[in-house]
Amino acid sequence: MFDNPESWVLISNSTKNATLVGDLIIQPIAAFEPNHLFTSSTIGVQAVSVSAKDSWVKAGYLSQFFVDTPLGLTGMAQGERFFIPLVVPIILKMSKFPTNYKISFQPPKYFKDCSFTVWEFKGEI
Repeated sequence: MFDNPESWVLISNSTKNATLVGDLIIQPIAAFEPNHLFTSSTIGVQAVSVSAKDSWVKAGYLSQFFVDTPLGLTGMAQGERFFIPLVVPIILKMSKFPTNYKISFQPPKYFKDCSFTVWEFKGEI
């Protein structure tokens, strides 16, 4: 089911860096927020940091947001929140808001660099 590469669509693959002065981080990496409205409840993600220490396992947290809600001024409500491991690609199944949602991935404030890739599953489950 998930092993067919044609069932996966690359949504975003980008790298961001913290602002450094010497070795001191003066501005952490901003959240990765792909400009995409997900319609599948299944996505794949991977986060990598070239400068990460070998002992690090946490890449950050991914949050799901349902758009166009009548709650407050922002029109967005948070759904699921997932721990994302470093380097390991994972498949996530969204259950609270299965379709028409956005995501935001926030790496830790101590990361000097981070690459984040997200795919959307378009195959049959």
